[in-house]
Amino acid sequence: MLSAHPDPDAYRASLANLRSLLAIRAIALCGQAGVLTWVLLASRGGTSLPGLSASLALLAGFTAATYWRSRQPWPVTDGEFFGQLLGDVAVWSALMYFSGGANNPFISYYIVPVVVSAAVLPWRYTWLVTGASLVAYSVLLYVYVPLPLFSPHAAMGHGDAGNMHTLGMWFNFLFSAGLITYFVVRMGAILRAQASRDAKQREDRLRNDQIMAVASLAAGTAHELATPLATMTVTVDELLEDPALPGAARADCEILRDQLAACRSTLRELSSTAELTSATRPRRQPLDAFARETLERWAVRRPAVRHGFESQAGPAPAVLTEPTLAQALENLLNNAADSGGDRVEVSTRWDTREGRVTVRDNGPGIPRELLADPGKPVLLGSRKGLGIGLMLSHAAVERHGGRIELRNLDGGSEARLVLPLAPPGETGGSATATLTENEEQA
Repeated sequence: MLSAHPDPDAYRASLANLRSLLAIRAIALCGQAGVLTWVLLASRGGTSLPGLSASLALLAGFTAATYWRSRQPWPVTDGEFFGQLLGDVAVWSALMYFSGGANNPFISYYIVPVVVSAAVLPWRYTWLVTGASLVAYSVLLYVYVPLPLFSPHAAMGHGDAGNMHTLGMWFNFLFSAGLITYFVVRMGAILRAQASRDAKQREDRLRNDQIMAVASLAAGTAHELATPLATMTVTVDELLEDPALPGAARADCEILRDQLAACRSTLRELSSTAELTSATRPRRQPLDAFARETLERWAVRRPAVRHGFESQAGPAPAVLTEPTLAQALENLLNNAADSGGDRVEVSTRWDTREGRVTVRDNGPGIPRELLADPGKPVLLGSRKGLGIGLMLSHAAVERHGGRIELRNLDGGSEARLVLPLAPPGETGGSATATLTENEEQA
């Protein structure tokens, strides 16, 4: 059941329903035009033909007006759709009045607006449409212009007229049943599609709320970490300046200094990303260069993880990137490194429409919970985390028109970052197929 709603998207189903109703009315118009032709050929005139022709012209005008309305972007409200159905009842009553009233085999067409109303409108409108149809049918039992072709008991020789009346009743049943079946099935599909869209919108809003909560927590955490990182950096620098520091301890302090520098760089990137505005233009970058730079920056933070990079031969197409996309790829790399394997492989491929960055590992595979919906935060109950990183990656990539695909392989898993290619233009350089590898051990 549809109802008025200020969101224009909520009226797409109602507009589609109006167009379906227009199609039914057009079919009924063509059918009644055929009936009029049949009457002219069979009875060769009659006192009701002027009224029948005028009623048919009224139905044609109503159909044309509805066609014009269906081409407009205005939302279709329940009240307007109700008015359309009442118009059908009124015009059909005029047609039936001039063509034999309740003796007309097409009288049962009144069931069509009743069924349509029950499928689309609230109950109060449906009862009104039903009441109007019932009143019209009841009046036409006694008040009408006789049409001998559809009035077998009023005609001389009941046999031929009765056969025509029976054939008309059969044809009307076939016609009404077909229209009702078509419309109700179509309406059900439209309503299901709208329900699916509404559910997806609710899920998107919930996910965005979760992302905002995580972003707020990350901003506060970054602010709180700045001071202790600065203190640790000063302390490590002082230790390195001590000439009496043993060689093994000095090497450890140098590694610690590099890791602290990486942490401080990450915090600076987080702060700068938070300050980006919608006017900031994304960076245009070759796909393989984007993947390689992100991998090299990530490798500094994870020196114990072996990794390799491979790119498709030929100049790489450009994609539009920004820090959130790089962070999304780093999250995929972290997930691969934390999977339990001992190696991470990154490769880039592309076609004429999109580019793909694939991250493979040789771990035990991706949990089923994440395979079902990579954009949903999942509580894994282990040291691997809550799946929030993958949720954030999915949201960032989806915002840029891309997607993340996950699948398990024989002896590992694969995460694929798919991005649309940037419009044609200079990429600022190209890359060739290379294979670089870092075999550092912990």
